[in-house]
Amino acid sequence: PDTWEVALSANDGVDKKTKWSRLLADSKLGALALLRNLRNMQQAGVDEELIRTAIQKMNVSRVLPFRFIAAARFAPALEDALEAKFFASISAEKLAGRTTILVDVSGSMSSPLSRKSDMTRIDAACGVAMVARELCETVQIFSFSDELVQVPARRGFALRDAIVASQPNIGTFLGKALDELHNREQYDRLIVITD
Repeated sequence: PDTWEVALSANDGVDKKTKWSRLLADSKLGALALLRNLRNMQQAGVDEELIRTAIQKMNVSRVLPFRFIAAARFAPALEDALEAKFFASISAEKLAGRTTILVDVSGSMSSPLSRKSDMTRIDAACGVAMVARELCETVQIFSFSDELVQVPARRGFALRDAIVASQPNIGTFLGKALDELHNREQYDRLIVITD
């Protein structure tokens, strides 16, 4: 079969740059394979415009939001194209009313999602918050650990960065955060993202 795994493992004397370039030009990579191999393509010296074109064309209907975060971590030069595709993948009606999103940034959130994963719980939480931010008509986002901290009104990867940098990652005082939130904010719904 003409897959990226077969093409790259073949000992045929063709260099990886040529193999990756052909696979991209022939649209032989699915969205997940493309996102997970961006660093390999860059290390092989594949033309950046060819990679960007493939990102623009990829079907992301089954790609989880944290995959964009992982791809941007390993290919920061392509973050703008990845973020544009992330936004394009979210097309739904806005959820009416005021939504408050509370994201756990405690120390446990830095743990990997699984034993073999390079993705952390905070990556997944930020991905969910990024999507919720786009789906809600009026939204406020807070982080909680030892304190309750309002996160600046950002979108996409800038929101991820703001959540991660919002406060030190120490304890998990959800009850304290909820009490403080109830005393100072009004909202129609509350979404809590925690492990």
